[in-house]
This record gives sequence, structure tokens and C-alpha cells, in this order.
Amino acid sequence: MINLRLFIVGCLWFAFAQTITWFTSNLQLINPFFKTWKGILVMTVVSMPATVGYILATKNLYVAMDNSLWSVRLIGFSMGVLTFTFLTYIYLKEGLNMKNTITLVLSVVIVLLQVFWKTK
Repeated sequence: MINLRLFIVGCLWFAFAQTITWFTSNLQLINPFFKTWKGILVMTVVSMPATVGYILATKNLYVAMDNSLWSVRLIGFSMGVLTFTFLTYIYLKEGLNMKNTITLVLSVVIVLLQVFWKTK
């Protein structure tokens, strides 16, 4: 049985970490300062909390998903796609084409499969 509280906490940690990761990778496309070595250094320091977020996401989701690291990985992948879609649309104004829409729907399906399809 899935532990809903740990599942939500784990997903929130993934969203936190992947948001930081998106900004540390893509802020250079929004602000030229982050293309410089000083900007890269700032993003390197800012990215450290993302590691903590990934660790805590894995810790919570591993327990929530009955000790299944595969479930954690696939949920993390799907959360990454969702986070990427949202932030790319908001900050870079890149909309969804049919291919990306289908990928986004599949990411939601992956999470739902991991949550509702019991293997034990």
C-alpha cells in the first residue's frame, strides 16, 4: 500500500530539486550573465540544494513505493518532464507541439502506473 504522505513529500522534493536544476541549466538562455564564468560559479553554488532535494525525494518515495527504486526513478523522470514543461513554457515561451503533448501525457501515465499498479 502506498504511503500517500511520503509520496507527496517525495514528489515535492523532486519538484524542488528539478526546478533548481532547470534554472542552473537554462538561466543562461534568459540572462547573459549566466553565460560568464561568474554566472556559472553562482549556478554551481545554487545547484547544491538540488542534491539535497534529490536525496530526500528518493528517501521518501522509496519508502512510499514499498522499497522500489524503479518506481522512484520513473516517478522522478516523470516529475522532471512535468517541471521542465511548466518552466520552459513560463520562462522561454516554448509551447507544446503534438509530440511534446503526447510525451507529457505519457509522463502522467507513468506516475499513475507506479502509484496504482501493485506488483507485490
